[in-house]
Amino acid sequence: MADPSKGKKKNAAKSFGRYIDLGLQFFISIALGVVLGWYLDSKLKTLPLFLVLGILLGATSGFLNIYRVVYPQKKRGKTKDTDSYEQ
Repeated sequence: MADPSKGKKKNAAKSFGRYIDLGLQFFISIALGVVLGWYLDSKLKTLPLFLVLGILLGATSGFLNIYRVVYPQKKRGKTKDTDSYEQ
């Protein structure tokens, strides 16, 4: 007979892995923005400008990615009522 606690552990591990994946994506997007901003600032000698823009753009893309995963877009076109606002 199968142990029901193994299924719960497997589901918990999947959920945990999903959140770790989101956290890593968020961190990498910010880190990439920081690195690219710092690189552009060092080349163009505009120290805080591109670094701050890189942080803001990285954080924005990270939050947008999290939003897309948490609130997935509903498929459109299933019914005629959902395609348009006209009635």
